[in-house]
Amino acid sequence: MSILYDYHLHSAFSGDSDTPTEEMVRRASELGLTGICLTEHLDIDAPPDPKGADFTFLDFEAYFAKLEKLRTFYKEKIQIGFGVEFGMLPHLAGELSSLHEKYSFDYVILSQHFVCGVDPYYPEYFESRTEREGYEEYFRSEYENLQRFSLSDYDTLGHMDYIVRYGPNRNQNYSYAAYADFIDPILRYLIEHGKCLELNTGGYKYGLGEPNPCADVFRRYRELGGELVTIGSDAHQPQHIAYDFERAEKLLTSLGFRYYTIFEQRKGRQVRF
Repeated sequence: MSILYDYHLHSAFSGDSDTPTEEMVRRASELGLTGICLTEHLDIDAPPDPKGADFTFLDFEAYFAKLEKLRTFYKEKIQIGFGVEFGMLPHLAGELSSLHEKYSFDYVILSQHFVCGVDPYYPEYFESRTEREGYEEYFRSEYENLQRFSLSDYDTLGHMDYIVRYGPNRNQNYSYAAYADFIDPILRYLIEHGKCLELNTGGYKYGLGEPNPCADVFRRYRELGGELVTIGSDAHQPQHIAYDFERAEKLLTSLGFRYYTIFEQRKGRQVRF
């Protein structure tokens, strides 16, 4: 396996994980990874979660202090990045800019989790929408939200078609071709502004047979001239770190990608497969 950096990981600092950060780092080191980046969730103004998870608060001080201790302990074994996965809502662009004034992140993922105040993770999102309507609304909102955020505030777009993990038929009726009119503007925007597209192997973990976004989205991204790709497992537990990275590598190289991107202090570096 040539992919030795996992740049999308969560631990107990995220509302949907109870795994101690130490366990995530330990497992990544055991796997022989060269580097990781913790990207804990922050979805400011997320509605109350039915399962009690709190995505609206991230204790950055404790989070950074923990990473500093782990960096010292693992300094000869693995690089550990300080990152955040920031959930897009149309009015929160200024909040992300404010975070950069307080914290020196290595890497920032911008992700769409909520549409009209509802996470498609929950079936209620589709109660008043057909699957097609729900997917279209998700992509339309994602594109509109991207344009509201300062280009200097984020590095990659996370799991671009996240919604297909949870649709009534998941990705059975979903394809790039079926939603090209909604996906192309997103891809063109990222390319035009030099932003990365994340390959998130969580789609494999969820049994889609595809990463997020799917293979044909990456094929189209490449056709349009896209070259900047980040790679992450979206692991919330140690056993999912670097999940199916061999499969991700085969996909990307088959499409003509020769490098993926990692970040340190918000500066990108290309790593060859």
